[in-house]
Amino acid sequence: MIKQFFTQPKVLSRLQEGVFGPYLPAFAAALHEEGYSRGCIRRHLRAADHFGVWLTDRRLTVGDLTRATLDRYIEGGGRLYSASTPNGRLPHSAQGLHELLEFLTSQGVIAPAVETPLTSAGKWLAEFDSHLDRTLGCAPRSRSNYLLYARRFLDECFGAAEIEWQKLSAAAVVDFVRREAAKLQPISCGQPVTAMRAFLRFLTSTGVIPAALTGAVPSVRTWRHSVLPRAVSADEIERIIAASDQNSVYGLRERAIALLLARLGLRACEVIGLRIDDIDWGCGCLLIRAAKNHRERSLPLCQEVGDALVAYLKRARPASLHRELFLRWKAPFRPLRRSVSICTLIQKLLRRAGVSVHRPGAHVLRHSLATQMVARGSTFKEVADVLGHQSLATAEIYAKLDLGSLSEVAMPWPGGNQ
Repeated sequence: MIKQFFTQPKVLSRLQEGVFGPYLPAFAAALHEEGYSRGCIRRHLRAADHFGVWLTDRRLTVGDLTRATLDRYIEGGGRLYSASTPNGRLPHSAQGLHELLEFLTSQGVIAPAVETPLTSAGKWLAEFDSHLDRTLGCAPRSRSNYLLYARRFLDECFGAAEIEWQKLSAAAVVDFVRREAAKLQPISCGQPVTAMRAFLRFLTSTGVIPAALTGAVPSVRTWRHSVLPRAVSADEIERIIAASDQNSVYGLRERAIALLLARLGLRACEVIGLRIDDIDWGCGCLLIRAAKNHRERSLPLCQEVGDALVAYLKRARPASLHRELFLRWKAPFRPLRRSVSICTLIQKLLRRAGVSVHRPGAHVLRHSLATQMVARGSTFKEVADVLGHQSLATAEIYAKLDLGSLSEVAMPWPGGNQ
C-alpha cells in the first residue's frame, strides 16, 4: 500500500525499516478508506517515520508508546504561527500521529490507556457534573463553564492536596470571584458568579459546607439591556449570503449554513446538531432538536433554504454513513463537534462581504433576524418561538434596535439640544 504514495526506493526503504514499518501499510489503507487525500496520507506516513526516529533515539519501542509519550514529542516540536492560524498549527512532522496512536490501539499493538484514579477534587467535580446534568438539566456548554470555574477554585484553595471543606472560608470565595471577574469584559462578569453559586449550592446540598457560605459570592453590578445586540442590516445580510460561491462545493455548504442562520435564526450548536432525518420535505418543516433550553421546536422550511439544502446534499455533502447534515470538510468526514466551526465559516463570509461587526460570529445573523422581525411588527412571543427562547424577557433586547418606533416615544432631553 505504501508504494501507491511513494516511489523512490530510498524513501520506501526508510519507511519499511523504521519502527512503525510493519504497521504503515495497514495504516495507509485505513487512511485511504477514511477518504484522506493522497498528499495528506503522505504527510502522515512521513510524520510516523520522524516519530519513529525520535523513539529510537530515546531507546523506546512501539510497545512503550503512550499518550503522554506522544504529547511530549509534539510539545518538543513546537507550533507554527501565522495570521490565519493565530493559535498555531502542528508542523508536518507531528500531523496524523493521534490517528496513528488510535490505529495501533485498535489493532491491539498498543494497550488501551488505563484510566488513572480520580483525585479528591476530581471526584467532587464528577459528582458536580452529574448534579448539573441530572438534577439541574444544564446544557453541555453551561456544564463545561461551571466545571471550569469549579476546577480553578479547587486548584487555588487546595491544589493537589486532600480537600478539607472545613477550611473553606468566605474570603477565599470572594477573592476568587473578584479575580476571575477582573479577567472578563463587563458583559461577561456574571459567569464566575453564576458558576460559583451553583457549585456552592451543590456542596451545601451534600452537607459538606454551611448554607451561609453560598451568600459569600459577591454580586456583579450589571445594567439590564445596557448593550445592543450584534446585528447588521438587511442589505448586509444579503451581501453575506451572496459572498458564498455557488459554483463550488464549499460555497454550497457555506450558503446552506448561512441561510439556516439568517432565515431561521438557528444557533451554531443547533446547526451542527441537524440530521438529515430532521428535514420533513413533505410538510416543509425542519425539526430543531433540544439543545440549550432542552426544548424541541419545528420551523417552516422556506423555499430558499430548502433549495440551498438540496443543492448541498446533492452536490457538496461528502458520502458518509453519518446522518448528521453537516460533516467535516476534510477527511475523515465525521460530524462537526464544536460550534466554532460554524462561527469560523461565518467570519470568512463577513470578511468576503466587507461587513464589519464587533465580535463577528454565527450569532450576528441570529440577532439580525430577530431585529428585522421586531421592526416589521412581530410580537416578542413570535420572536421567542422562532429563536427558541424559554423566556419572553430574553427577546426584549431586540426592542432597542427598532429605532423608528423608539423615536416616536422618546422624551425630549431636559434643556433642549444643549
